[in-house]
Order: sequence, then structure tokens, then C-alpha cells
Amino acid sequence: MSEDHELSRLERDWRGRLDRYTSPEPTSEQSFQLIARIKASEQKPADPRAELEAAQAAQSAWSKLANLFRSQWNFYGMRSWLLTGVIMLLLTIMIHAGSVNEAAGLLAWIKWTSLVMIAVIGYAFRSKNKGNDIIELLSYYPLAHQMFARFIIVMALQLTMTLALSFLILGEEVSLLNVLGSFTPLIFFGVVGFASAMWLGYKTAVVVTLFVWFSQMVLDQGLQSSSLFQLPWHDQFLLMNAGIWGLSILLLGSVLLKHRLKRDFQ
Repeated sequence: MSEDHELSRLERDWRGRLDRYTSPEPTSEQSFQLIARIKASEQKPADPRAELEAAQAAQSAWSKLANLFRSQWNFYGMRSWLLTGVIMLLLTIMIHAGSVNEAAGLLAWIKWTSLVMIAVIGYAFRSKNKGNDIIELLSYYPLAHQMFARFIIVMALQLTMTLALSFLILGEEVSLLNVLGSFTPLIFFGVVGFASAMWLGYKTAVVVTLFVWFSQMVLDQGLQSSSLFQLPWHDQFLLMNAGIWGLSILLLGSVLLKHRLKRDFQ
């Protein structure tokens, strides 16, 4: 009995102590210290775009240029370039086999390779889908820079293929003037397509460039001296080539002026 009485007393004693226990109230200084430690331990969520822009800003100018051209090369794709090369090769073989002489073959080849250039420009500047358009707008590189890089890639590869295939068409008649006569219409239609795309959009650009090409085909049949499809032995060859180069420079300058004015008004 005495043991039970003692246990009951101890139980009442400890229960009273626990019921009366209260934790000490923290001071204002301790509260501020706790808040500061919580804020210091918090990590801000990573911003991938900010990190990417910082990494790109740290690159050299040559690295930025190389990355720009690499991104636009991937936009067109190796498969598409191989297909373009196959089309150019088949066209060259067909014209070479069907032409009665080098002069007629070269003139026909210039006309049809110009049409291929228009198709390639239209394909390179096409809008894949809305998602891709948004990606282009959000890119680190301005859209005008992307389009210009794509234009340079198209022109460089088309002219390279033209130079290589011109030896098959011309044979022993290869000369600097013949190569110039092959290059000039390609450059002109490439510039017309690019400038029209920058001013009017790619769909309208294709229509405008095709209209210019068909009008030149008509002129070549009726008024050959006014056609841009000129060969070195034509009387207007040098004058027409000089005019085409001048007009191409003016068209490229108009694109530059357009984007400079747009930037000034923003």
C-alpha cells in the first residue's frame, strides 16, 4: 500500500510540473536571425535562358558567327542539300546530253539552274510551323541575322555546285566570262528572293521571283538584248551583268536600310 501511495504521489507531482511547462518566448533579435538564416538557405530557381545568354555573351565574335551559321545549316538539313545537289546534277546531265552545242547548252542550263535557285530560296525561307516560328523569334540571334545567314549558305552552296557542274556543260569552253555569265543570274534571283522575303514575306517572295523569271524567259524569246540571260559573245553581256550586280547591291542595301530604320524607331 505504501508503494502504491508513493507512486501516486510522484505521478501527481510530475504531472503538475509538465502541465505548467511553457517554452520561452524568443526575442525579436532571435526571430530576425532565424528569418535571415532561412532566406540565406533558399536557392533561386535556375533561369536557363539567362544562363544561355550569359554564356553566348561571353563568346568571341567568331564563335557567335560560327554558331549562327551552324544553327541555320541545321535548319535546312544535310538531306535537303543532298537532294538539291542530285537535282542539279540530273539537270546538268540532261541538258548536256540534249544540247546541240556548248553555247545552247550553257544558256539553257543558266535558265533552269536559276529556277532551281528560286525553289531553294523559297524552301530555305519557308515557315515550318508556328512552333518553329516562335523559336526563331525567341532565339538569341535576331531574325534578320538568321535570314541573312541562311541566304549566305544558300548562295555559297548553289554557286559551289554551279562552278563544279559548269565544267560538265562547257567542256573545253570554260572561261572566266562563261563562269561569270553562269553566276550572275543565280546571284540576281537569289538576291531578289531574299530581299522580297525580308520585305514581303516568303510566300510573296516566291511569287515575285517566279514572275521575274518568267518575264525574263519571255524577253529572251522576243527581245534577247533586254534579257538577263546573256552569254559572253552577246553585245549586251558586260552592260547587263554590270546592271544586274548594281541592282543586286541596291536590293541588299534596301534590306539593310529597312532593318536600320526599324531599329531606330523601336
